[in-house]
Order: sequence, then C-alpha cells, then structure tokens
Amino acid sequence: MKILPEWLTQRVENAPIATHRNLAPMAALRIKMAWEKLKRDAGEGDEMWAFQNPSNTWKKLGKHSGYAIVRNGKIVQSVVVLSE
Repeated sequence: MKILPEWLTQRVENAPIATHRNLAPMAALRIKMAWEKLKRDAGEGDEMWAFQNPSNTWKKLGKHSGYAIVRNGKIVQSVVVLSE
C-alpha cells in the first residue's frame, strides 16, 4: 500500500505499548516488533511517523494505520500494523 504524506499523523520516538491501543498481548507484540524492525531500517536523520489513512478513503481502501520512515520529507518505507 502506498502511504501518502498527508496520512502522516505524528512523529514518534518510542515503540508502541499495548496499553496505549487496548490490544491483546499478541497483537501488541506484533505491532511492537514491526515498529522495531522499521526503526532498525531507519538511517541517521530519518524520522519515524505514525500514519492513518483519512476516513473519506475507508470505503474504498479500508482503514489502515501504521508507521513510516520519512527521509528528507519523503516516505521511504512503511509498515501497516492495523487494518480494518
């Protein structure tokens, strides 16, 4: 899935935690592991951002959220962690 810059919601520095999303332990662990892998792929100066596609796209695309590496203002890599 191609992540658009306008889907970025906030810059993140720390791995997600289970209580933050009220998720089952296994789902929370899967999300944390995906975030950590993405963070390892980030280079110096890269930023980690959370994203979610806007509600006006949900009917066509479904609802997706995840994390992205932003380098020099461009999304270079991303991972979808929740899809509905």
